[in-house]
Amino acid sequence: MTHIDQDLSAALYLLGFKLLGGDLLSGEIAEIKGDMTIKLVHPPGEELKFVVELPGEKQMIFSVDRHQIVNSRGEPSP
Repeated sequence: MTHIDQDLSAALYLLGFKLLGGDLLSGEIAEIKGDMTIKLVHPPGEELKFVVELPGEKQMIFSVDRHQIVNSRGEPSP
């Protein structure tokens, strides 16, 4: 199981994401569905990513560099 920070988990929940439990193979952590599906994934050995699944089987993938993550005070993570 992939473990995520409690603050990130709470923020995802407040945004309407469904927490998925973190499958080790896919790295899927959370998703939100509508006209498109947005998933937060963290595959083993890779960086954290947002995967946006669009109609027509199209995807957009946004990687999250560790330096882009900020803490609750707005400061970069170590």
